[in-house]
Amino acid sequence: MTPASFTTLPGAPPVILGVALTISTHEGLRRSLRSAFGLSTRAINLRIDPGMDLIFLCETTLPGSLPCLASLTHPGVTAVTLQEASLEWVPDPEHAIGRGTPTLGALESGSCFLTANSRKIPIATFGPRNVHPTHIEMELLGQPNLLEFLRSEWFTLEISGTNRRRLNRPLAFTANLQFEVRMQSSAAA
Repeated sequence: MTPASFTTLPGAPPVILGVALTISTHEGLRRSLRSAFGLSTRAINLRIDPGMDLIFLCETTLPGSLPCLASLTHPGVTAVTLQEASLEWVPDPEHAIGRGTPTLGALESGSCFLTANSRKIPIATFGPRNVHPTHIEMELLGQPNLLEFLRSEWFTLEISGTNRRRLNRPLAFTANLQFEVRMQSSAAA
């Protein structure tokens, strides 16, 4: 099919998926490995790049039956493409904002992935120039058709990458993904 054979679903607003995620408090990779494997500190220090302490991973598994995805069940829908992707900082109500408060500014770079049916696909990325304390506008990685990922029974959303500095408290944020729903044009059929 050519791109001209698709049209936006009439009367359907874009599908917006907002997912709350948290990067846990930094534990320290060396300490985690020492307790998990009983290795000596010297052996760990010789084998691990110090930068490994600044890697983060957060993910959540979501059902394909979410109400915001209901329009994807329309029989004429043939493609769903990502139009916008951003991260928004969520202040921690338990801690006053001030020195030591982790914001999105603690992140250096990262990528966003969708995984379903044993397939993983990168959909967006960000680097230092995209990072602001309260939001990150991610850059899209092409226009892959994500319909089979979002229509699956369960799919996983992952944000992973590197920190600028260690986190002394959990960092909560929302991943906001906006998708365009397209259907096959009757004129092209």
